[in-house]
Amino acid sequence: MELAQLRALRELRDRGSIAAVAAAFRVTPSAVSQQLAGLQRSVGVPLTQLEGRRTVLTAAGAALADAAVAVESALIDAANSITEFHDDSAAPVSISAFHSAAVSLFPGLLHASIAGRPRLVLRDQDVRQADYPGLVADTDLVIAQRLVGSDEWPAQLAVVPLVTEPLDLVFRAGHRLDTGDDTAPVGVAELRGLQWIVAHDDAPLAAAVHAIGAAAGAEPLIAHRVNDFAVMTAMLQASDCIALMPRHTGASYRVQGVRTRPLAQGAAAIRRIDVLARPDTLHRRGVRAVVEALRTQAAALVPAALPITRHRGSAASAPPFRAEVVGSYLRPAAVRQARAQRDAGAIDDAALRAVEDDAVRDVIARQADAGLRLATDGEFRRGSWQYDFFAGLSGLTVTGADSGIDLGGLRTRNQAMFVDGRLGFPPGHPMLEHFGFLREIAPAGVTPKLTIPSPAVLHFRLDRDGLAGGPYVDHEELFDDLAATYRDAVRAFYDAGCRYLQFDDTTWTYLCSRAEREKAAARGIRIEGLAERYAELINASLAGKPKDLAVTTHVCGGNFRSAWISTGDYEPVAEQLLAGTDYDGYFLEYDSERAGGFEPLRHVPSGPKQIVLGLLTSKDGALENPDVVKARIDEASHYVGLDQLALSTQCGFASTQDGHALTEAQQWAKVREVVSIAGDVWG
Repeated sequence: MELAQLRALRELRDRGSIAAVAAAFRVTPSAVSQQLAGLQRSVGVPLTQLEGRRTVLTAAGAALADAAVAVESALIDAANSITEFHDDSAAPVSISAFHSAAVSLFPGLLHASIAGRPRLVLRDQDVRQADYPGLVADTDLVIAQRLVGSDEWPAQLAVVPLVTEPLDLVFRAGHRLDTGDDTAPVGVAELRGLQWIVAHDDAPLAAAVHAIGAAAGAEPLIAHRVNDFAVMTAMLQASDCIALMPRHTGASYRVQGVRTRPLAQGAAAIRRIDVLARPDTLHRRGVRAVVEALRTQAAALVPAALPITRHRGSAASAPPFRAEVVGSYLRPAAVRQARAQRDAGAIDDAALRAVEDDAVRDVIARQADAGLRLATDGEFRRGSWQYDFFAGLSGLTVTGADSGIDLGGLRTRNQAMFVDGRLGFPPGHPMLEHFGFLREIAPAGVTPKLTIPSPAVLHFRLDRDGLAGGPYVDHEELFDDLAATYRDAVRAFYDAGCRYLQFDDTTWTYLCSRAEREKAAARGIRIEGLAERYAELINASLAGKPKDLAVTTHVCGGNFRSAWISTGDYEPVAEQLLAGTDYDGYFLEYDSERAGGFEPLRHVPSGPKQIVLGLLTSKDGALENPDVVKARIDEASHYVGLDQLALSTQCGFASTQDGHALTEAQQWAKVREVVSIAGDVWG
């Protein structure tokens, strides 16, 4: 199996024909066929087949083509490890963009690379939405557009979100829609009988106009077909026509004499602008630098076109607060050393507790100094975010295991759970004492926050043999006692003075992963309808919750030493989670492309529920660009109101005692940045 053969297979998948692959490689079709034949001989299974006169991939061929991407990425990473010692930043990076994105992004991009490093090759290219993915075969970065709610980009592409922007209604000054208030939404009933200037039928904005017509119950009256916004604006000034224009990238076309108003709920259309690329392309350092420059340029569009202070929310008076943290902090060296000494028998539990007490006092003070209105104990008394709590339950034993959880090549410490009696929450659970210490020393005006694993985590992580010899026949029999155990826990922590409790939960992201669902099935868990059953479990666990107790959840992708398990957006479980559970708030990880876009937030019901956006990564110490973070908050506010949003780091800084790959100074800089950005947005 040779690299050239794998490349030929991958190109056949992406380009669709041997002739197209040959043209791209500047070789004959026969040469491509020979590469494919050699690869097929080496693997021993059919990789291609004929469909009519076309050669297409078999299922095995498609799987091997996907693997070829990983091989190519690994080779690029290996080359990067050598070329760290050479200057390759001048290697060209090709970029294509549709017209309005090119107008908005290309000038700033050229200015940012004025020294010619990397050298940019730019192209203005308008195509149908379905044709953007095909451009990545010949272009490093493709700036593409699609309407929210339309087909997602193909899974084999890397997607970097740049801008999410509403499409606003535009018309001439003095038009009957010109009320003098450019913030007043326009309902579909007001659009009946008006003539439109619409993009060509294969453009996303044309589909948006037809969707508005469907909402109005009548086909739109299309007078003119124009793709260029400058031409469209000139025509609007000279007629009574109306049109759609993107809010951010269309700002430069809004000239004197043209008015805009947003579309009302039910008619609103939203456009996403994304960078599409082959996954291995993003491993090139020069390409990554250009992507970051594009994100900076895109972020600058949002404040310029629609300052977030225009929709400024208010500071939250109850948890979750506008500036938040998930819960854990890097363990101080003194705590790690004392724990190792206790485990070795050099000191006893009392000596370890004294060291932990001092560390907890310090971390509470530092949280208050950073400007947070909440405080956790940093989870300093735990080895793991989950097993320490579970080990304190009645009827459950936590022991060593043959292997830990695999997170991107790293493995957690080996631990397993065995149910050997009826589950229950005992009155002497150690975390009641831990919380009591936190509550006692938290300063006035600071709300003590306690984090525990969700009941769904216990159910999902329990192996098949973890029930052997216990009172439960299978996983399904656990649900009632598990809910009762958590109801008792919620009441016990409330009676201890807790008014802010968080359930940390990895199961929702696992349910978005086919691989994790298959592992769960192998553990004896019935996968069908599991999201619905977990929503019922959580609601049963929270039944009777006091009204002055805020209970949130952190939906985690599985984090350990800066690695993670789950990749994919929240869409498969969004409705069950966001609309179907009785939490007061949801901490959602949005620090990278692997979490997907904000579209799943449309399932959040209007009202008191809060979405805490985890936009600042806790996996490394590099500070985020505040303008980029604010732009992403603005994007999220297209789906859920700004008053229902808050900001945090994506996860804790130390899900286990090992911690993530950053320093304590970088950790606190992240916390201060959360507080600063939240202050700018919400006051």
